[in-house]
Amino acid sequence: MLTFAIRNSQFTILACFILLALVYGLVIPPFENLDEIEHFEVVRYIAETGRLPVHGTPEAESYHYRQEASQPPLYHILSAGLVRLLHLPTGDAAATWRPNPWVACGPDAVGLYDNRAVLYHDPNRESFPWHGALLTLHVLRVWSTLLQTITVIGAYALARLLFPRRRGVGLVAMSVVAFNPQFLLVASGVNNDNLLTPLVTVGLYLLLRAWQDGLSAPRSIALGIIIGLAGLSKLSGWLLLPLAAAVILLRAYRPSSPNRYSPSAIRYCSLVILTASAISGWWFWRNWQLYGDLTALQPMLELVGVRGGSVLQSFRELGTMFRSFWGQLPCSFYPPTFYAFYTALALLPLAGLAWGWRRLAAAERAATVLLAGWFLLVAASWMRWNAMTPAPGGRLLFPALPSLAILMALGINVLPGQRVFQSIVAVALAVMALLTASHILPGFFAPPPRYADADAIHPLHPLDATLGDDVRLLGYDLDLDEHDSMLDATLYWQSLIPLAEDYTLALQLVSPVPGDTTLRLNYNSWPGHGNYPTSAWQPGEVIADRYRFRLPETEFSTQAWDVHLALYQAETGTRLPIYVDGTAAGDALTLARLRVPGNLPPCPEEEKLVSAVRFGEEVTLTHAWVTPARGGYQVSLCWESLQPLTADYTVFVHLQDSSGELVATGDGPPMGGAFPTSMWRPGDVILDVHYLGTMAEKEGERITVGLYNPGDGSRLPVYVDGEPVPDGAVPVWPNCP
Repeated sequence: MLTFAIRNSQFTILACFILLALVYGLVIPPFENLDEIEHFEVVRYIAETGRLPVHGTPEAESYHYRQEASQPPLYHILSAGLVRLLHLPTGDAAATWRPNPWVACGPDAVGLYDNRAVLYHDPNRESFPWHGALLTLHVLRVWSTLLQTITVIGAYALARLLFPRRRGVGLVAMSVVAFNPQFLLVASGVNNDNLLTPLVTVGLYLLLRAWQDGLSAPRSIALGIIIGLAGLSKLSGWLLLPLAAAVILLRAYRPSSPNRYSPSAIRYCSLVILTASAISGWWFWRNWQLYGDLTALQPMLELVGVRGGSVLQSFRELGTMFRSFWGQLPCSFYPPTFYAFYTALALLPLAGLAWGWRRLAAAERAATVLLAGWFLLVAASWMRWNAMTPAPGGRLLFPALPSLAILMALGINVLPGQRVFQSIVAVALAVMALLTASHILPGFFAPPPRYADADAIHPLHPLDATLGDDVRLLGYDLDLDEHDSMLDATLYWQSLIPLAEDYTLALQLVSPVPGDTTLRLNYNSWPGHGNYPTSAWQPGEVIADRYRFRLPETEFSTQAWDVHLALYQAETGTRLPIYVDGTAAGDALTLARLRVPGNLPPCPEEEKLVSAVRFGEEVTLTHAWVTPARGGYQVSLCWESLQPLTADYTVFVHLQDSSGELVATGDGPPMGGAFPTSMWRPGDVILDVHYLGTMAEKEGERITVGLYNPGDGSRLPVYVDGEPVPDGAVPVWPNCP
């Protein structure tokens, strides 16, 4: 019964892996997987020409294989053979690769689910059934998934080989491999890692079988074949060779014998090396003839860039490597909560191994050391490569993924209550992999929601606006979370006819001060975060184009910003004219005016007023200072809001003579109109600068300030230390309160 349950669990994990990998292959748009364009192009080149690609040739310009021409070619040769065998089309491949000019890679992008698509995508043409190069791509993705099933099965086989009395280790190790979201991502794409990892896993199994049962000539030849094939898939496959030599020599070591190593051990070791060299030696010879470099790394580095750093650089990037080991797209990492789960997952088996090390049998300890040694060898190789060129990608550690998975499973297995932990971990891993495919990845790549007609939408702000002649804006939703500085915007578009142009959307936070073009946010993209360009829109359909921005940190103080919307031609910068209810509204549509929190303004302590100056019950004047400027005066005021104001008051700044007659004024809204008083909230501090174009010329002239309602001219009453000030005008120069 127990054996049946285990076999059933194996089948379930493997089936779930295949299903999830196929889902990942559907969720990730064509050619958006890791280095997928370049690897596909190598396959296409071999399938179409029957030759291997070479750097620096005319074909290198027409085929987009770039640095991957230097990669060992076994995966690409086998994939090209599959393309030819099935008569799969490739001729239209180049036509599908239109770069997205607004792709936002890296941590400085505006929003989490910002424009991460590297290429143009039309979901209407990329949906099933596929044709042309898209069909070939999806067939190769399935082929890659099938190859990686060997890795998943191999993880279980390795665990059962090394820890036969700990049945749970194999199933948990299998789960760690099968449900690693980054492994699923790699397994769902066209990439030579999908041949390297299973070959290395098979090689490890053969090697560890030899460790247990001894080596023979047939086993040596089989191991040499696997190592040669792994090295012909990717250079890191050759790391198996020093491991094999170490295992063979350790297995044959006889400290009590006059001859420490038996002649058969040397013979078997040589047989492994010769067989591996015979399999892939031609590749190194070809590289030497073409580039004068056995590994062909030099032409690759010329394309990807040389860092010339030290191994210490890799230690500084271990955090990035850890995150990308579990989940990373070419242009983005996942939300922080995603990595919190895997951090906890990694700590659990470490604690288990520390607690249960003494409880392991001697053979189990030896197996643990071997697995850890292989992982460290792969990690050291990555550190060296990462020192040469930036490469903090977690998939570079995947040759050691089964070994690491077994170590994690062992650490969980030795914990008290291990059966409960094993079940929880296996289920949690599967759930996280599923959530990644169903929620996280679609957030980056899914096109926006689309509806058949306008009756299906209910915008908070309905609108009848036309941009150009062919695009309508039916309304919008807008919300700013001031606490988290998150801006949510949904635009409801409708195209009237098929659009040939891919217009760029501009969403901006612009200063409301007339003539001031200062921007708080400037987001440019194809609609749908780049996933639904206007040329893909279907006439009549309504598109709910949703955005969520975390506003970047700036030095701006709290103030108002206008939300502007425009569509423009990227090549010329020409904006489409906008008509609202049939009336021309320029080329930028103001959707709303928002109060955006910012930093406290710099109000110098030495300019703080001695007496409390209060305007009504709503505002206090805390600082005031006057400095000569451009033949006049610059009057700087710091206000603090006590209670909300319902009207937008104007600040008056008057230069008066000794009799109270007006000499000059510098009236204006606070901050030149950047922060209307109706938006002030209790606790706001406002630095407000006004300019008087005339300097005092006579004895007794003074500058007074106050607040008045421009609608009716009424002034807010002023109190200094509780005593009313006549006319609501408080003097700030030459003597302040």
